[in-house]
Amino acid sequence: MNPFDLIASDALQCKWDTAPFLFISDNVFSPLIYYSHIVPALAGLFLAFVVWRQKERFLTNHLFIFLALAFSLWCLLDLMLWAHENPSVIMFVWSSLIYIEPAIYLAAAYLLYVFTVERDISFKTKFFMFLTMLPPIILGPTHYNLTAFDYTNCDREAVEGPLWYYLYFLEVCITLWMVVFGLRTSMNKSLSTSKRTQVGLLTIGLTFFFLAFSWGNIVGSLSADWSVAQYGLFGMPVFLGAIIYLIVRFQTFRIRVLGVTALVGTLWILLFSILFLQTIDSARPVIVITLVFFGLLGFFLVRSVQKEIQTAERLKILTVDLESANAQLEGANTKLKELDQMKSEFLSIASHQLRAPITAVRGYAANINEGEYGKVPKNLKEPLETVQEAARLMANSIEDYLNISRIEQGRMKYEKSDFDFADLAKKVVHELAPIAEKKKLKLSANIPEDVMITADVGKVKQVLTNLIDNAIKYTTAGSVSVMVEKKENVARLTITDTGVGIAPEEIGMLFEKFKRARGANKVNTTGTGLGLYVAKQLAEGNGGKIWVESDGTGKGSRFIVELPAK
Repeated sequence: MNPFDLIASDALQCKWDTAPFLFISDNVFSPLIYYSHIVPALAGLFLAFVVWRQKERFLTNHLFIFLALAFSLWCLLDLMLWAHENPSVIMFVWSSLIYIEPAIYLAAAYLLYVFTVERDISFKTKFFMFLTMLPPIILGPTHYNLTAFDYTNCDREAVEGPLWYYLYFLEVCITLWMVVFGLRTSMNKSLSTSKRTQVGLLTIGLTFFFLAFSWGNIVGSLSADWSVAQYGLFGMPVFLGAIIYLIVRFQTFRIRVLGVTALVGTLWILLFSILFLQTIDSARPVIVITLVFFGLLGFFLVRSVQKEIQTAERLKILTVDLESANAQLEGANTKLKELDQMKSEFLSIASHQLRAPITAVRGYAANINEGEYGKVPKNLKEPLETVQEAARLMANSIEDYLNISRIEQGRMKYEKSDFDFADLAKKVVHELAPIAEKKKLKLSANIPEDVMITADVGKVKQVLTNLIDNAIKYTTAGSVSVMVEKKENVARLTITDTGVGIAPEEIGMLFEKFKRARGANKVNTTGTGLGLYVAKQLAEGNGGKIWVESDGTGKGSRFIVELPAK
């Protein structure tokens, strides 16, 4: 026979009842004890199962599952202390609680931190948490845990050692930390209102739970009035209520309708447990607690559902309005496409009609200035040159408009052939040299011989003309240099000037339509913002690319073109 049983039999005839199912026996003097232990345990298991079923595996999910399972295990083990008659089993179970209780508190603090900060705790914090668990781990099997079994009465109680006072102190510290941390976070104005509300609700739920839990342990241990301590365990359903509200209202654990399922399941457990209460007196406090719990929780859930309904109704109205607006936009978009097509066609026709007379004006002005129609008086030389330059600029603008019209209508054709890129660059530099000379700019060229490429010679010439002409336009003093080089399988042309330069934030948009550098108008007022856009489209149409580099405003620019080499 077990020595504990011999002592109990000889010392006191307590007539303890045998517990056939570990948790159930006549040793439990009140049905309220079953209710206070089994209901929270089942509620914790049920909600842990609900969270576990989710596909997402977030750290908050894992922590909540561990917390709920640990508390459920604690409830069932504590119920064994009430039901079992064997002192050795009671001592073993009681001493095991020294490991579960700190794990519950630490898991709750861990959960609150991760949920609030949305990241895992540091390794140092984890190590510190491990250190707080060392005393129970190391001293748990010693007399510092339980010092003796009390045979002076029939209450089947163990005598707690100093390790339990360390545990109670740790529980108080963790609870205070959670309160301070939760309050500071919920008042942090840098967080969204929704986030601060969630953190506040979780802090309230955890705090209420631990205050009630501590009531059941500390008050019971110090006063030995364990019947009063039973009401402390009802803090667990309140905590579950806060979690369920978070689930339904904010979808905290990424659970939608399962939050309502958990609520219904908890309600069923609470109501079902009332069937086992034998008298109306024992049922009355249970019913009151249930009514208060679900009255408060129901109030918040009803408000949440009302808000969801109002939001759904507003969304329905907005959807109808959006569909109507989309129909109007589609009609307007179709009309805009038609207008854009008409614009492109008009632009093409107008440009064709303008190109011939402008070419004639430019040609006749050049012939007159060169004396083909007789000697030109000196006082007409400058006006004729102005007419020539204006006609040239007009012709270039018309060509840009024509090219844009072809590009947008998809009618741009490229007639590619093999030609000497270096020779073409020399011709363009030679043609534009008088313009640079007139502005007293030094136009230099570093162009080697025989750099063959395959491209549309007319389109490439327009690219080079636009870029070199642009460099001359926007350089008031200094020089413009043109360099051609062959790099592996590409021919590169670099145009470097000492002009207005480009701010870093403007470089990205310089090749868009009608875009010009911020200081461009101060230097040249005739630009349209189309030359670089056309040059980019033509370069890319020939299989090449174009880009610009600049050290900043007033520090000049470098325009680079690369085309596939033969």
